Amino acid sequence: MSSRAEDDQETSEVSSTTGGAGSMTGDAVVERGQLMDAALTVMRRNGFLGASVQDILDFAGLSTRAFYRQFQSKDDLLLAMFRTASGPDVIQITRRVEAAATAVDAVHIWVDELLAIAYDRKRIQRLVMFNVVARQAVGYDDEVARLQDAMVAPFIDALRRGLAEESLPSADPVADAYSTFDLVWSVAGPHVRRRRPVDLDRARHHILRFCLPAFGAAAPDGQG
Repeated sequence: MSSRAEDDQETSEVSSTTGGAGSMTGDAVVERGQLMDAALTVMRRNGFLGASVQDILDFAGLSTRAFYRQFQSKDDLLLAMFRTASGPDVIQITRRVEAAATAVDAVHIWVDELLAIAYDRKRIQRLVMFNVVARQAVGYDDEVARLQDAMVAPFIDALRRGLAEESLPSADPVADAYSTFDLVWSVAGPHVRRRRPVDLDRARHHILRFCLPAFGAAAPDGQG
């Protein structure tokens, strides 16, 4: 059971990066955030099926018109909450990978960033929580695919850079990027580690030992 302080922090994280609010006025951003915060609280209390739009509006102290100014449906609201929860991770991965000095460095950084999410209890719990909520929304599968595409995109660019620099001469950028994404989560996903515990350093070495030679680079030294 999470504490009230943790709940308050989670709701503030929902509204601090309101998905789809890039061109909105300040009042609209605030209103959108209020609705998402209220939805999180009501769904935590009542569950997805037990949380009606009216319940959310009552908790937020807003009108039906306010809801439909921001969202087309409850499903649209849930998907916005999911985007908001995952958005900061996508931004950080992209910035760090793009700033890498070399393509090989970018491979290491991208793997490190995904592992940082997988091994950070708070971050992964936040994503799992919003994932469970959003899973019940129409359009969920497309939203998950877009999130994966966004996380993989900077890695595809890094592999293409490695081909151009000839530091990753064997890379097949698109296929290899998605395969490596799946590899990371098959090794370090929380549900996997419950059955096959592995610490972060060993997971990192294992992943790089597979992917770097496949890209035409040297495997890392260290653990076997």
